[in-house]
Amino acid sequence: MKNIMLICNAGMSTGILAKKIQAASNDTIKVHAYAEAEYEDYLDGVDLILVSPQIRFLADDIAEKSHKTVKTIAPQKYGMMDGKGIYQDIVNEIGG
Repeated sequence: MKNIMLICNAGMSTGILAKKIQAASNDTIKVHAYAEAEYEDYLDGVDLILVSPQIRFLADDIAEKSHKTVKTIAPQKYGMMDGKGIYQDIVNEIGG
């Protein structure tokens, strides 16, 4: 099972989005949300990191620190809490 990490400024709205993405996947992936200040403690086993639009300027720094693939969530999909659309982006990036 693939493990996806979402990172945003505080982790609150992204927590809701994580649940929507996991539901859209029919629980075929695990999705967890963390605040930017705490994500480094939870990197073990993560296959992909998605960064919220609010902190997209940190994406390169997060990739360098984590040694993981880091992508930014499209602002439109993030704003609409489009779990299905973001799940499709994950499949396109790392496969189903």
